[in-house]
Formats: sequence, C-alpha cells, structure tokens
Amino acid sequence: MGRIEFIYYADVDSLKGVGVPAKIDTGADTTSIHALNISIQSSNPKFADLQGEALLKSIAESFGDPDSEWWLDSFDTPERNINATVKFDLIHPHTGEAITLERPLARLSGIQGRGDHGILYRPVIELALSSGDITVNTAVNLTDRSAFSYPILIGKTFLREQAWVDSSYDYLQQEPEAKIISNKETAYLDDLPLAISVSLANRRTSLNAANIKVDKDKKQVSFEAVGKNNKSKAYTLPLLKMLKIGDKHHPMVNMPISIGQELKHIELLLRDRSKRSTQLRLGTEALNQYFLIDLSAEFLADKALKSAMDFANKPPLMMSPEELLTIDDVTFKAEPSFAVNTSLMRVKSLKTLERSEQNKPIAAFSATDIYNKVYVFEQPIDRNIVVGEVTRPVITPKIVLAGKNYQTDIALELASKDEPEELLIGESFADGPVWVNTRTNNIFDKRAVIRAGYVEQAKVEGLSISVKLDTGADVSSMHAEQVKRFEKNGKPMVTFTYRNSDGLEQEFTREVVDEMTIKARVGEKANSRPVVMMEVKLGNVTETVRVNLQNRENFSYSMILGKNYLRNGFVVSSDGRFILTKQP
Repeated sequence: MGRIEFIYYADVDSLKGVGVPAKIDTGADTTSIHALNISIQSSNPKFADLQGEALLKSIAESFGDPDSEWWLDSFDTPERNINATVKFDLIHPHTGEAITLERPLARLSGIQGRGDHGILYRPVIELALSSGDITVNTAVNLTDRSAFSYPILIGKTFLREQAWVDSSYDYLQQEPEAKIISNKETAYLDDLPLAISVSLANRRTSLNAANIKVDKDKKQVSFEAVGKNNKSKAYTLPLLKMLKIGDKHHPMVNMPISIGQELKHIELLLRDRSKRSTQLRLGTEALNQYFLIDLSAEFLADKALKSAMDFANKPPLMMSPEELLTIDDVTFKAEPSFAVNTSLMRVKSLKTLERSEQNKPIAAFSATDIYNKVYVFEQPIDRNIVVGEVTRPVITPKIVLAGKNYQTDIALELASKDEPEELLIGESFADGPVWVNTRTNNIFDKRAVIRAGYVEQAKVEGLSISVKLDTGADVSSMHAEQVKRFEKNGKPMVTFTYRNSDGLEQEFTREVVDEMTIKARVGEKANSRPVVMMEVKLGNVTETVRVNLQNRENFSYSMILGKNYLRNGFVVSSDGRFILTKQP
C-alpha cells in the first residue's frame, strides 16, 4: 500500500463502492475514522447516569489500572456486563449526507494527549474496511477528525499481517488504472464546459467560482461555477471545510467532474479564477487519485481516455515532479515543464567560445548541483533556438538516467532573479511520450525496495537510537529537552538536549530552518516546533533531513522517521520489528 489510499466501508450499504481517502500509518496502533454526533450509553445500572467520555473514563477506572490498558486483553465479560452501544454519524464524502450507525462498544482506546492533556479516551467499534482485494474486520476508534487532512487513519488494527507500506508513494493502488490526460483538456460540470490545467505544486484542485456565500449554520455553500465563455451555473452544496490560503479562507466542496467520458468525484476549492486561462486547475490530490499526465499531448479527453494498463507492453518514459539528473557526473534537481519543448537548463553563468581546433562553438557555463556546489562545464553547441528575444544554445551532454547513459538536447539560458537556476524537462526529452506521475518522487533514481520493521536501530548524528518508522508522519521528529532559542549572525538557532531511556544524552546546537505547526486533536491546542537538519543513517541510506523538536517523554520512542526520510525506498511492516537492523 501507499501512504495514502482509498478505503471502502464494506458493511455500510450507503457507502459501498465509495472510496474514502485515508492516511496509512505504521506508527498508529489503532485505526481512527472521522465521526460526528458520537453518543455512548450503557445498560449497566452502574453507568446509567454517565455518557460519552465520562462513561469511557469510568469504565477505564472501574475494572483495572488505566495505565495497564487492561481492555486490550478482554473487555466486556459477563462479570463486567459493560453492555455499551455507540451511536454515531459517518459523513458521505460525495454528498455530505450524515449516515447514522449504531454498533456495540468493542473496547476503549486511550490516546496520549500532547503536552499536559493526559489520556484521551475514545470509543472503539468494529467495522469491515476494504482496500484493494483486502477486507479486514477492523477495530476502529471514533473521533472528530475535521481538523486533519484525511478522514481515516489506518493503523495496525487493519495493517497487521495484511500489508507493507511504501512511504514514497501516495495512492499506489490507483496507478495501474490511472487515466492518461494532458495539461490542456476540456472537462464538464454537468453541462458546463471547463478548460483544464494541471498543477504539480498545489495539492488542492481549484474551480472558478463567483458569488460565493457560506452558511456556517447549515454547513452549506452557494456559488456560481463559471466555465468557458463566462457561462455559469448556480449550486448549493454541503460545505466540506474552510481552507486558509494566505490571509483568506476558501470553501471546499465535492463535485462530479466529467473528463473524457470518465466521471470523477473531486474535492474542489472555490475561488476566483477569472483572470486565469483555465477554470479548473487539477491539484496533486486529484491527479494522484485518478490520472497520469502526458507531457507532450493535448486534448486527450476528446476521446475515451486510456489507462496505464493499456500501455503495459510498451510503457512510455515515466517521471515525477521531483527528479535527480546526472550530467557529466554532476547531479542536479530536475522537474517536468509544460512550458518548454526542448529541455531547458537555467545556469549560473554562460558564455559562447570560438576555438580554432573545434568545429563547433563551445558553451562555457557554470551550474549549482544538489549539494550547492558550483561546477564549470564546456559543451559543443549543436544548434541554437530562438524563444522571443532570447537565443538559447543547445547542447547534447552525457546524461545518466536510471543508471543508464542517455543523450538528449538541453537548451541553456542564463538564470536571473525572476528565473533562478533550474533544470526543466520538456516534451522532446525522450523519443516517445513522457508521462508525469505525481504519486511519488525521483522515479529516475528509484532505489531498490528496502524492507524494514516499524522499529529499527538508526544512527542519528552518530548516536545509535531505536527509532519508530512512521509512514503517517510527513516530517521526522526527535525528543528535545532544555530547548533554548537564540540568534547568531542574524540566523535563528536552537540548543537542545537529546536524552532517551537507554541513558544516551547529547547536546546539539543547530540552525532553525523552519517552524512546524502541529494540528491539534479535538480538545487540544495546536503547537509550533522548531525544525533543524539532522543526519540519519538506517541500513545503507544516509540522508540529512528535517527533524522537528518536541518533548517525547510520554511516547514509547524518542525519535520517529517520517516520509521525508522513508521516501528513500523504505517499505515498512506494521507488525515486524528490527527486520533491517539488529535489535540492541
């Protein structure tokens, strides 16, 4: 499985066949789903006057030490006679309809609150959940997840003995059936035509809308969808959420969009796109769910769309939005571009030299690699192309692509303040089509799969530490005490002490490269953490990654490795430990 997948409710009739986006988290012991209007009652006279969290707390304290989590061994026995039921609402992701369910209370879940919040008790029920060809009768805890990106968090109660998780991929299971589209298409919202573009940098899909009115009491939004030639159509739909972008909040809705005879339910951010050339900009979430992009094609949706499986015998060159490309033994970041035909390298310096012993003029240029080192190159100029008022020399350097030598044309242009150094891959990069796959990164340099347990022994700045591999975390996190912030040479700095239960203790001083705001669970406040760079080595993979600092003394592991490290080829087991390394 990828770290994001569609999950299906197998035993809820009104949700059968409806995929719900879910985060797949090897670091979570339990599975959690978004539910509203949760009510809990017990027929046991001992608990007759209690409901909700007060009832759960009383149950936890009545039959044993809550710290022992006695309910994991057995819960409702004849002697205890808890006999509790849970009534709750699931929200249909397409229509916003509340679907009321009632299930027996299967057990409790005690979640460690952040900071001083102590234990948060949640009701656990059983639901049949499906992904791909797997259906698991899953223990799930119910909570309001409206503050989180995904309504379902899949943990060990689903994953155990069922799946490994590839943290470098989102919607891995959707890729074989993904439809091939281009950056220029026409879609339809009912009978309203919409010009489409795609974004490789923005997660959300945005729809051109006017006269937007949000009714927070009814949780509805009314608006006019504005399509081609300023044609419009009025809608009133359930409000999914309000999303803050900059200093403004924009409503989100879910709507069926027709693209090339394919009807896809897509979450849409409503905003004014009247000054843009397209009315519908597909973001990476929708692209990951449904599509691959052909860099060289246009208007593929004028016919029935083909899927990736249709090209299984002769697949085109595939690339991701972030790639590494080696030119003359120097590695650069590269990305696909819909704006260039011939691939383009914007360089730090550029001169044309004429030498009598050479048949062709020479392009002498310098460029900055992925390690921020500047290299000087000289390459014969094969031809020149003119773009506007700019003449670009074209070279054919030696390129290493997926470990193999490769040659293609690359145009050169001097970088500027507005157009910094970059390497853009154009549609003529390969002899045939070039597809862009937004589900992963570094396809050109994809490492062999590294199987690992959810706990492994890593070297962190030389310290040997037991770390938890957490596919649900975007950024790695490390225990920090005595955190002191200061400035040095105008840069924000932090000194902190790392300490763990094995007696390791080390003080570090690092530049603060970012601040990370952690979304709060219901009943908690969001908190901000400093982010620093730390070198981590696990197996044969050594990477310097961003690590946020927090006090983790209430957690089992003093450090977690998140997606920003695990994307280097790690496929993680949810129930195996020390598969890659030896247990200390």
